[in-house]
Amino acid sequence: MPQRDQAWELTRSLVDESLPEDGSVPHAGPATPQLGDLLDGHLRIHGVLGSGGMGTVYLAEDERLGRQVAVKLLHADRVGSPKMLEGFAEEARAMARVHHPNVVTIHAWGEHEGSPYIVMEYVRGGDLAQWRRQRGVIDPARAVAVTEAICRGVQAIHDVDAAHRDLKPSNVLIGPGERVVVSDFGLARPVTRLVTGEPNGLVTGTPAYLAPEVARDEALDPELAPRVDVYALGVIAFELLTGRWPFVAYSLVGLLQQHGYAPPPAPSTIRRDLPAALDAPILHALAKDPAARTGSPERFRRELVAALEGSRVEPEPRSILLVDDDIVALQAIQQVLRMHWPRTEVITVADVDVAIALAQRHRPDVIVTDLHMPAGGGTRLTQTIRTLPETRRIPVVVVTGYGGGPEWQNLMAKGANRFLVKPLDVDALIAVIGSLLTG
Repeated sequence: MPQRDQAWELTRSLVDESLPEDGSVPHAGPATPQLGDLLDGHLRIHGVLGSGGMGTVYLAEDERLGRQVAVKLLHADRVGSPKMLEGFAEEARAMARVHHPNVVTIHAWGEHEGSPYIVMEYVRGGDLAQWRRQRGVIDPARAVAVTEAICRGVQAIHDVDAAHRDLKPSNVLIGPGERVVVSDFGLARPVTRLVTGEPNGLVTGTPAYLAPEVARDEALDPELAPRVDVYALGVIAFELLTGRWPFVAYSLVGLLQQHGYAPPPAPSTIRRDLPAALDAPILHALAKDPAARTGSPERFRRELVAALEGSRVEPEPRSILLVDDDIVALQAIQQVLRMHWPRTEVITVADVDVAIALAQRHRPDVIVTDLHMPAGGGTRLTQTIRTLPETRRIPVVVVTGYGGGPEWQNLMAKGANRFLVKPLDVDALIAVIGSLLTG
């Protein structure tokens, strides 16, 4: 495995592991409730949503109110730790003070067989890590929109004088309608509790998103302590925009050193089609010195939006001409292309002569034509397009349900740029058209 890939995989293993405050290794203790159990006489357990170093989150039905909820129960083997109990209580208090659509809502606090639990809003869907993996590298505007929502939620947390301290994609939920919700306050504390006169020799948080001052185990300045969350927001935005983290390393120590001391790369050097204007707000949020870092989640949100808006250049209108006498196939391909390129006009024609006239008049950016049609089909269309001065430079993709090498040689001689065989591989069609649109 190449060295870069090794570092990537090792970093990936550290993405979702939070380092606990008590210095112990996170592990799940015995899960007390079983499927179907009833907590406090009204919370019916339906399954497990997730588990971490502090507790397990269950899906439950609140039978009194007739709604689904999430119940976070402290691991049974953590109940004996005063520090863990206090941390769990701090999480509940921090959550209870925040009321914002981009922050998960707490409903109640209780105890089951000596283990405390928190009853929270259940956000149906998955987390941001899953959402991003399903979509790959996303459009910059969509990445900024998601980051904006996270920033609003984190700002609401800061507005009640608390800090989250463990922001990462797996702690951000994506609900119906792509509602973005910040969750898991396991390391959230009042700002005053984060400030100490000297370093404590203990790093807490998730290494892949850890602020430099925490990675360096420095004492936190009271006014600057919440900026650990701003740094994590910068890492999340970097990841959404580029598809990777700003730092990868072979070990935990190496990753902490990079976050602590190494300058981050500009996002546009990782993803070449990314507007360079987005570099400045991201690098501002990733500043090593918290005093030089973006002052708040809201400030970061505004800088990011302003950069995106400033980078917008209205593209010239593009169009694709589809030619096929099979109306059903024509409409199906049109729908696929419109979904992939919503701002591109997709014109459909079932007649070769009409297609030639439209090509002369509208000069589409790409022509996709079936080979076997009346009036000479794709062969005549391609040949005519190449002989007319108005259309000779338009790329032509020819599609056929049968044919092979001789047909392709003939079409290439007449000026076709690409040749695809039915049944069409949609991804291949999109890739071919995309390469011709940008080529």
